[in-house]
Amino acid sequence: MSESTFDLAVGVGTDAINSGLQKAHDQHRDGFRGSVAPDPVEGTAYTFAWDFLDAPALVLAPPDADLWGKMIKADGVTALPDSGVLQVVAEQLQADCTVGGTPLPRVTGKVTVALQVTPSGGGITAVPLGAWLENLPDGPTSIIVKNIVVPTLLNQGATLLQSLQIPAQGLFGQTVTLSLVRVDVIPTHLVLASTTAVSTATTARAEPAEPVDWPTDKQVFTLIGKELLTTLLTAAIGQYADTQLAKDEKTVQYVASARWDATFRRVTNLSIGSDPTTASAGVDIDWHAELDLVPLSPDGSGGCALTKAGHES
Repeated sequence: MSESTFDLAVGVGTDAINSGLQKAHDQHRDGFRGSVAPDPVEGTAYTFAWDFLDAPALVLAPPDADLWGKMIKADGVTALPDSGVLQVVAEQLQADCTVGGTPLPRVTGKVTVALQVTPSGGGITAVPLGAWLENLPDGPTSIIVKNIVVPTLLNQGATLLQSLQIPAQGLFGQTVTLSLVRVDVIPTHLVLASTTAVSTATTARAEPAEPVDWPTDKQVFTLIGKELLTTLLTAAIGQYADTQLAKDEKTVQYVASARWDATFRRVTNLSIGSDPTTASAGVDIDWHAELDLVPLSPDGSGGCALTKAGHES
């Protein structure tokens, strides 16, 4: 990250993401089910209730041409975007529908939702693209699929990713506000890249961003730019300002006594090296020392100050 325009990048592998979704599903079941009763369509009332019986999973790739061709597209969508596309796959979606107050048979099937993720307002916007449903009603009841079920599933898929962001961090006594400026979907990782400046990115890119050689050998990685690293190190060291490093005294009877103390004040001109595991800085330490020489006499009288020295910032 020494030459990067990003301050912080976080990459999360597929296994780690889906492990998190599984934990959320286990602990917050109500977040994975619900119901809607929209305004009547052509005078007929409809309801749709859903329950993700298993945790949804992310696939960090766009749907293939065959699956995309079968998907019911979101309004205004005709083609897959060139970047940022992933899929939310639910192996078991339980659906309960009513038409005009009459319940339809309960069905359970696989559902796949295609989304494009883009940076917006410091976080992620998930744009619904299309949905494929395995066993939901068709035929005379297809209106509920097109007008209620699919829009609901697209919204659920988008909501699942809306909370992905790198929030403001309280680090070393200061708040670092990070604004998401790039989202990359690569076969192994979902990558969020941020800067400490306010993002002006509010819409999807017309063209794919220049590729970045992100790490792929770890489930989760964090890359920190040199400027942010310098800021964090300076703040971390600053917490130790005015810390007493040493204070002691020693006496050799009839010979001499010594007293000393040292206090750390600050570092100056902190600089990260070309190897980001090394840094250099000036260190400002206040110190004071005294040495008293004592003549060799049994009562210790006749002592004189041999030297006193010190330094203040």
